[in-house]
Amino acid sequence: MTAQQVAPRAGDLAKLLAELPDAVIVLDPLGRVKWGNRAAERLFTRSLAESIGISGIELVHPDDLELVLRSLASVQGKEIGTLIEVRVKTGTGWRLVEVLGTPVTWLGEAVVLFVLRDLTERRRFEVARNEEARLRSVVHNSAAVIILVSATGLVQSVSGALGRLLGHDPELIEHRPLAELARDPDRPLLEAALQRASRGATVAEPVTVVVHLRRHASNQTVPFELTVVNLLDDPTVGGYLVSAHDITARTAAELELHHTLSLLTATLNSTADGILVVGTDGRITSFNGRFAEMWQVPASVLASGDDASAMAYVMGQLTDPDAFEAKVRELYASPEAESHDTLEFKDGRVFERYSRPQRLDGAVVGRVWSFHDVSERHRSEQELRESEQRFRRVFKEGPLPIAVVDLELRITNVNKALCRFVGRTRQELVGNTFESFTHPDDVDKDSELSWQISAGMVPSYETESRFVTKGGHVVFGKVTASVVRDDNDAVVHGMRIIEDITKRKRLERELVAHATTAGKLLASLTPREIEVLALLGSADTAPQMAKRLSVSVRTVESHLANAYKKLGVRNREDAAAEFARLRSAVAGLQPDTAGSLPGLFT
Repeated sequence: MTAQQVAPRAGDLAKLLAELPDAVIVLDPLGRVKWGNRAAERLFTRSLAESIGISGIELVHPDDLELVLRSLASVQGKEIGTLIEVRVKTGTGWRLVEVLGTPVTWLGEAVVLFVLRDLTERRRFEVARNEEARLRSVVHNSAAVIILVSATGLVQSVSGALGRLLGHDPELIEHRPLAELARDPDRPLLEAALQRASRGATVAEPVTVVVHLRRHASNQTVPFELTVVNLLDDPTVGGYLVSAHDITARTAAELELHHTLSLLTATLNSTADGILVVGTDGRITSFNGRFAEMWQVPASVLASGDDASAMAYVMGQLTDPDAFEAKVRELYASPEAESHDTLEFKDGRVFERYSRPQRLDGAVVGRVWSFHDVSERHRSEQELRESEQRFRRVFKEGPLPIAVVDLELRITNVNKALCRFVGRTRQELVGNTFESFTHPDDVDKDSELSWQISAGMVPSYETESRFVTKGGHVVFGKVTASVVRDDNDAVVHGMRIIEDITKRKRLERELVAHATTAGKLLASLTPREIEVLALLGSADTAPQMAKRLSVSVRTVESHLANAYKKLGVRNREDAAAEFARLRSAVAGLQPDTAGSLPGLFT
């Protein structure tokens, strides 16, 4: 037979492919079905007409998808692809198939021809009868990447999980350095781990390292924890067994935990309170910077974790160290107890101490101590108490009359000085208003001012008023009125402080009366008599005065004689003195006072 007679025709080849017992499918570069034989129709329980154009990728198990995608991409650059095992969805469920692909030209188009052999039943038989086959299946489908690495660091074989997790084609990874899988900054860590493993790494005590492995054809990396066991002396292995576990979730959880702890630590260190946590074993488990600052304890003492040493260090700072220690012992003996007390220091500081049990899942695992510095508040309260005591003494025993009034201007409290001032007892004053003993002519004025201050129109006021004593006498007081407000700026009560100016007013009346008399007497003098009297102070003689006034000496002497008579004096010295006194009295008389004082004590 000739070669031409032996060579099959294209139609015969297509018929052979259609009748092959193994499934044959043709996919375009995007994974869409172009053709399939009868075995493929039987495997996937769908006709060729139904399958044309669908994505063959959709029939692959999700865990094997990454491996198939990488194999589809890599086989297009090879003569024959790498044999892989994947799970595909068929009419009877998931089946394990062996896949081998090769790039071909189909009707002028570049496609990939795949041959699929169903291994499901055979693998079940092997797994049932052969432990080695079972182990191979377990390794291939394990979530961890299993890598066999030579003594020189080259990958000898790798499990299918590498393709599923990172998308690498195992065939392209084999016989390449393991370090090439790691990102550049982590390669020294991986090489150091292999170096440590070379000195001994057993299953019980492996070498562990965390590195980021690169995804296929991507800048993305995935964190993995690699466990290295040295099997160089095992004749069946002769290398390092590396187990790589994806720790993405763990890394994210650790980062979240680290962030949470950092935030908690920052929060605790930002609080105004000092915090100390002691375990049930008496060891310090935590503290913040404020605690060390408040108690002036060196960090080395706290870092030692010895609560007894820290307590001994602070005992000398307290005014009552025995009570402090007794309380600590009492609370340690009662894990469920809570406490709050005050600590006083020798240097004047004051701390509030709070203590509560620390619980974890409902069980007491320690005790939390918190300390709040209330030194400033304590000093303020002490100063306030002292101020209140001073005020009470001033109010009770002071010389100035003082009264406290409510919002309706009723007297709620008075001191002894006010009782004496208005000649009434405390019982007679409390419950009444100032109006009850104010002079009738001053009631309206005082009422208007009281209304203005209670309405918030003025913060305080001063006025002079007359009051009528129980015996009917009129007394005069300078009243200073104000209000006391609470922390919300609301008026709580009013204050009235009175200065007794009765004597001053009587003296002013007498001065006014004297000035009035002096004015009348001066008014009786003629202008020339006033001029002559004014010159007496300069010690001029009668001739000198006559010359200054351009009159005769006799005229001067006549004016002097008349002035002496009006002033009731007999010589020039007395006349000069009396004239000066009268002028001074009139000069001290104020116009408004002169018009108002005469009727004040009527």
